[in-house]
Amino acid sequence: MAHLTRSKRDQLDALHRAGLSQCDIAQLLGCHQSTVSREFSRSHPPLRDRYTAAVAQRQAEERRRRERHWYDDQRVFRFVLELLRQRLSPEQIEGRMRRESPWHRSHAVSAKTIYSWVWNNREGGGCLHLHLRRHGRRPKWFGMAPAMDIRIPHRRDISERPKIVDKWKRCGDWESDLVVSPHGCRGAVATFVERFSKYLRAVLVEDQSARAFSAGAHEALSVIPEALLLTMTHDNGKEICGHEHITETLKITVYCARPFHSWERGLNENTNGLLRDFFPKGTNFGEVTQEELAHAVELINNRPR
Repeated sequence: MAHLTRSKRDQLDALHRAGLSQCDIAQLLGCHQSTVSREFSRSHPPLRDRYTAAVAQRQAEERRRRERHWYDDQRVFRFVLELLRQRLSPEQIEGRMRRESPWHRSHAVSAKTIYSWVWNNREGGGCLHLHLRRHGRRPKWFGMAPAMDIRIPHRRDISERPKIVDKWKRCGDWESDLVVSPHGCRGAVATFVERFSKYLRAVLVEDQSARAFSAGAHEALSVIPEALLLTMTHDNGKEICGHEHITETLKITVYCARPFHSWERGLNENTNGLLRDFFPKGTNFGEVTQEELAHAVELINNRPR
């Protein structure tokens, strides 16, 4: 029960005068004991035995008249709106406010409150829900795709990967993938995510070939110190057929996850979903500039995760 009505306060008044305990009153009213306790403590201080429903109702109405919403404070409103436009989820906004300066902590807004505000805005014809990851939609399950006969020469299975990679305790282990354009378009994006830091590198490649992906891997990872290039885990797409060239040029060992086991590269799959916020399904990456991609990557890398 969020609020006590006048009729509930009349019942509470009568039960209290009858000498019932707070637990018994709460059980009879169908609310939590803390609701009864708060009602006593704030509606008739300091004399607990003087509780009257009429006075409590009048005080409750006065509190509601004085109540201010969080979005009435323009600084708080602008802070939440700016982070929402940067594609941060309400949970992440709440967490960031609680970790910022003392001013932010004292004005922190809960994720549930932000969601309620977004949905109320949507019902009123607003578009704030479009800044959420899934725009308020539930993820769909499409089932498994048919198996593809792709032979990767000298393929290293993920079972051969050092067990320390599974512990997420060191830098240098990467997950990679290719985010493709729709059928008939050549462009694509090669993505590389470091498992420990969740740092993303992404580059545009001209097509989905192994040669283009290898060139993209060299462009993205050649600026990374060699000590931070230990392993890379990819799926079984044809673009990884040039993994031996990647290993030779970057000194990084490439492994392939098991077919249809996308959770073995879960961080990369999730990060690709973040990238799709900026470049939805159907985007022709041949028309996307490197500056646009770099801007999206910067926002993702500064996103609390």
